[in-house]
Amino acid sequence: MSGRQATSEVSHLTALADVLGSLSLGTQVEDGGEPKLIVTNPQVPQLSESITVAADADGVRQYWWSWGKPIAPVANRHAVAMRIKYVLTPKKNLQ
Repeated sequence: MSGRQATSEVSHLTALADVLGSLSLGTQVEDGGEPKLIVTNPQVPQLSESITVAADADGVRQYWWSWGKPIAPVANRHAVAMRIKYVLTPKKNLQ
């Protein structure tokens, strides 16, 4: 991974972290090796997820779940944040 590509990924992850922070989720950007964003639900710390940024097969930059599935393109940051919040919210709190 080139330095410019890593910088771009970190900037996308940092921007997503800002949105997630406004949704009361904890975030930490790690830029050693492959940049990733660790997201946690502070009310239920065992609920956490590691998010990365990479291009899909068509070359579209996407946010990715830790299990290797794309969430959505980086242009859809707010929709991505809402999906992550949903995943990190206990079912009983969604009703």
